[in-house]
Amino acid sequence: MPDLNRELTFASFLFPKATEGPGLLGQAELAEQLGYELIAVPDHLDWPHYIDSWTLLSAICARTTSIELLSCVSSLALREPPATLAKAAWSLDVLVPGRFHLGLGTGVIPGIESIGGPLWSPRESLERITEAIRVIKLMWSGEEATFDGAHYQLAAAKPLAAPSPSLDIWVGGIKPGMRRLIAQSADGWIPGMFSIDPEQITEETLHLDDELHTAGRPLTAVRRVYNTIAKKIQPKSEGFLVGPPEQWVDELTPMVLDLGFDVILYGDREATVEGLHTFAEEVVPELTKRVAAARRSVTAGASS
Repeated sequence: MPDLNRELTFASFLFPKATEGPGLLGQAELAEQLGYELIAVPDHLDWPHYIDSWTLLSAICARTTSIELLSCVSSLALREPPATLAKAAWSLDVLVPGRFHLGLGTGVIPGIESIGGPLWSPRESLERITEAIRVIKLMWSGEEATFDGAHYQLAAAKPLAAPSPSLDIWVGGIKPGMRRLIAQSADGWIPGMFSIDPEQITEETLHLDDELHTAGRPLTAVRRVYNTIAKKIQPKSEGFLVGPPEQWVDELTPMVLDLGFDVILYGDREATVEGLHTFAEEVVPELTKRVAAARRSVTAGASS
């Protein structure tokens, strides 16, 4: 596929470990100071060693001034009904207009039953998140909303004030049905952290492209998050995206130019502060230069 020519966004994945305490807010401030444009926060209500993601997102709003925020991803199964998520996301947009993106997933993973979460079948999960996206968009429409789905309903719900145009929905999904839904209804795609090695991510990306064509939407309609949190920056090369910064630049470049990824999500749960510095200071500038040079070369070739 051709380069989509979207401006790169560099994101920091913030692991909300309770042991870090107030240091989590320091990490968010550091990410903003280092030039990251987005902070992503995961949602694991059933993990006792993680604090609540929406509480953390709210606190980050108060401690930062410009960096954008992404729930990565909010668990539909544990935060029903979807109108609740719509109101929470809308509220953050009111507090920091234009800075929040609602990342959404089914949230049906082993362990949620320990706190009363449902274990929907794959089919029901897809049905529910499909309806949830419709409900959330209706809640953001600025108009009274009625919806009669198989799983969720709205009965002349009173309208919220229309949010900023930047408030949108990015969906986390690794299965074909989820990519079809993303192509039809979402504004962003967040692959799983193991959907990263070239062969697998290429196949998944081409499938998303096909689904976008089928849905009649341009390839640029969906932002693409390249999720590197399972990888590591280190002196010695030990595999794809496990090695020194220059290796990361070499291996990330085709993900941008050939597959259209425009959001590069970095996180290292073991070397958080050091990793933030290394990625921002050694990977980001070189990758940005490499991509810009390649794009200039294509433009020059096309005009000659």
